[in-house]
Amino acid sequence: MQSALNIATEEQKKTAKPRKRVPFSFILAGIAILGAMIYLVYANTQSSAVYYLTVPELHHCTDCMARSVRVSGIVQQGSIKRNDQTQVITFSIADSNQALPVTYSGVVPDIFKPGVQVVVEGHYTGSGPFTAQTLLAKCPSKFQSATPTAK
Repeated sequence: MQSALNIATEEQKKTAKPRKRVPFSFILAGIAILGAMIYLVYANTQSSAVYYLTVPELHHCTDCMARSVRVSGIVQQGSIKRNDQTQVITFSIADSNQALPVTYSGVVPDIFKPGVQVVVEGHYTGSGPFTAQTLLAKCPSKFQSATPTAK
């Protein structure tokens, strides 16, 4: 005679659904998608993780002529020249008493003026001006509040 407990476990075995197996193609597709996501994250962080050089570092760089580089410096007083017809601006940036002439064509940031630290991204041929495709002006670390004017 079987006990009630044994009968209950046998019935559970009969009514229990068999475990479904995940097709191998789904596992393979999941691994491929995960690998693609990891690659995209890695590739994007590597391209945006380019640090900028200083002007002296650019002058001493041997392989900078073959690639796009970022250079940081302070805009020199009296060096800004604008050509409104061609929308080209030329200026010089300096760091550690070494200057670099820059040519830029595009939208100029509102805070761009002499004495502001800028980062330019573009190509340098070793002679002539640095040709910038991007011009970023660094915001000052402290802003002064405007004093209200009386009406």
